[in-house]
Amino acid sequence: MYAETDFLLALIKDDDWLGDAAETVYRDRRDELWTSQLTLIELLLVAYREDRDTERVVTNAATLVEVRGDVDTVVAAATYVEDHGFTPFDALHLVESHGDTIVSSDDTYEGVTSRLDLKTVDEQ
Repeated sequence: MYAETDFLLALIKDDDWLGDAAETVYRDRRDELWTSQLTLIELLLVAYREDRDTERVVTNAATLVEVRGDVDTVVAAATYVEDHGFTPFDALHLVESHGDTIVSSDDTYEGVTSRLDLKTVDEQ
């Protein structure tokens, strides 16, 4: 049974209006539940938007149900959001670049990885 983002949010948040229903489903069907890395990415975005600890939200969700897909990438991205102030997608791009130079005008990557700055290409 595929666990969508709102289900996991209802389990994680203390004050979610679907919390009781989610807890009942989790208690009764825990062994049937799974989700994908896409759900973790959506949770990363929601946590960022709501100014929650992104790393904690993603890690907690990944421990609640089986995640099919690349959990480590999303957890690593959440760490960059928390520790370096990245936006969720900039953090995901950084992790997915696997240390390769990033072509971008975004100075967020400065001091963290090699970057080819689009703003200075004409100057070279």
